[in-house]
Amino acid sequence: MFVEGLKKVPAKREDGSVNVLVETPTGSRDKFDLDHDSGLFTWSLQLPLGSTFPFSFGFVPNTLAEDGDPLDIILLVEGRMPQGVVVQSRLIGVLPVTQDEEGDGEAGTRNDRILAVPTMAQSFGDAHDIGDLRTGLYDEIGAFFASYNRLISREFEYGDPLGSDEACRRLDEAIDRFAKQG
Repeated sequence: MFVEGLKKVPAKREDGSVNVLVETPTGSRDKFDLDHDSGLFTWSLQLPLGSTFPFSFGFVPNTLAEDGDPLDIILLVEGRMPQGVVVQSRLIGVLPVTQDEEGDGEAGTRNDRILAVPTMAQSFGDAHDIGDLRTGLYDEIGAFFASYNRLISREFEYGDPLGSDEACRRLDEAIDRFAKQG
């Protein structure tokens, strides 16, 4: 039932904002993924002791990224968004990522994360592009992902930030890719 309802949630709204489904709330030590067949959230990994997600993590419904999953989103918001909530957001940039998806010790699979801000955000409300974030925040986010991946013995590298135009281009491609899959 949940997944059927999610199929009716547009990736992009008429005003250009996007819908983001939260899978893993800020402050969680556990990472969750939505199982698109059952509609249930599944537990996919536990971060090392002392580590928690600094921001909510989720995806844009009805999209298909290059890695075959919905478009990944890091939702920059203070406070804890409940798992399963859809948040109207704007895209502000891209964290380009290569990581070890196969467990063979080699970073090489692209799995970029799109950074977004809820349209009703207070703390990040003025951010419309990645350059609007406070100095150092982008590297803190990248370092968080690199650190926890290293602790679970998975290679991970992130590159220089890409802006909102690139994030929007990737969203449009992911919407088209999803539509073509039928």
